[in-house]
Amino acid sequence: MMKDTFFSLPRFMNLCRKEMVENWRSNVLRMVLMYGVMAVVMVWNGYFEYRYWHSGQIEDPAWTFLLVVFIWSLWGFGCLSASFTMEKMKTKTSRTSMLMVPATPFEKFFSRWFVFTVVFLVIFLISYKLADYTRFIIYSLAYPEEKDFIIPVDLSHLVGERKTYYTLCRTGLQFGALLSAYFFVQSLFVLGSSIWPKNSFLKTFASGTVIAIVYFLLAVFMSKMFLENGNYYSENVFTGMSEDTAMSIMIVVGIFFTLMNWTLAYLRFKESEIVNRM
Repeated sequence: MMKDTFFSLPRFMNLCRKEMVENWRSNVLRMVLMYGVMAVVMVWNGYFEYRYWHSGQIEDPAWTFLLVVFIWSLWGFGCLSASFTMEKMKTKTSRTSMLMVPATPFEKFFSRWFVFTVVFLVIFLISYKLADYTRFIIYSLAYPEEKDFIIPVDLSHLVGERKTYYTLCRTGLQFGALLSAYFFVQSLFVLGSSIWPKNSFLKTFASGTVIAIVYFLLAVFMSKMFLENGNYYSENVFTGMSEDTAMSIMIVVGIFFTLMNWTLAYLRFKESEIVNRM
């Protein structure tokens, strides 16, 4: 009988270990998939970048593209990983197996969330660096005379203000807002996985797209109606607001809705577990 009816750290660690050991084949295949896709994209881009490279450049010409690839890949693979969070609830056999695990509903959900949200970030970073080093090795051998300029990408270039080189975000707040938006979108796919264990990614993406289109059309309709009736304000609510303040608000709002989506996903998982026990 379990003494801790909500959370036990040793039990949680054992559950995480069980998740990763039992699914090591699928996890390795997903890591290889991430590595393969990013390596192909990086090598393909490097072919065009280094083909027309000229000696006047002071940094690797591929870095701008590679930094953009980092963010887009994080968003794409992050959402795909989140959609696998409740994949064990797809079939009756896997649901029964999950229900029989001697752990609390919170530990089961938290262990799945931890693997597909936190551990994913580590695996993604490793896959990205491996893909980047693949590009580096290939083109260092192809262009040995330019080996001092063809170097692995420095991820510190993601953020930087008043730099002589390209940076993806000018300030730390901009980067924070970008990460906040990522976790918000990722949390939607975690929630979608709890609602639709089967084909979660496609169903969440489709429903999210439809909802976004509806809200956009509603906003356009309402603003058009107010403008036609002459009910509009000469000053915007955000007039005079600094960029730092706007980014801080985005971060706070993003964190709030991210936590709310993760909480709803847990409550949905707990509810489905009770239903499946009956």
